Amino acid sequence: MEKAIQVKELKKSYQQHQVLKNVNFDVEKGSIFALLGSNGAGKTTLVKILATLLKPDGGSAAVNGFEVTAQPEHVRQSLFHLMHGL
Repeated sequence: MEKAIQVKELKKSYQQHQVLKNVNFDVEKGSIFALLGSNGAGKTTLVKILATLLKPDGGSAAVNGFEVTAQPEHVRQSLFHLMHGL
């Protein structure tokens, strides 16, 4: 099945504080996915990276087949179409 979101070894730190450490997951198109965690676990940071609002320090993330760091405009377009298709 095709992947809507693909995250591999994603890393993000703020100064000395490592917020995301080697995060890995896939979300299949058409599936329902919940991102759960305690306060400060990195949920907002992860969503900001997937929305191209923040750059990761390492690893990779793709939304609808578009790499968030290499193809941010395509990621934003695909998110726009997703949001307006609801």
